[in-house]
Amino acid sequence: MTKRTCAYCRHNYQVADQTLPNTAKDYSPFCSKRCADADLMHWLKGEYVISGTGALAADAAEVEGAAASAELSSPFDDKDAV
Repeated sequence: MTKRTCAYCRHNYQVADQTLPNTAKDYSPFCSKRCADADLMHWLKGEYVISGTGALAADAAEVEGAAASAELSSPFDDKDAV
């Protein structure tokens, strides 16, 4: 068995040899399903944030340009048809 440290609770745990029959499930890098689920919930709630400006970051000029091009006239705005 290999000793590891849980990525969520930081406790030491042993990884069971998966080649043996009837071994416990491996939740690596977590010690248990509880820690794996708790970590997943933090990601889903947005509590973990990867720092830096990614490819999805936009400057203010890009946002203003997109807002201006999004203004479309409605076909019901025609004042000549009455």
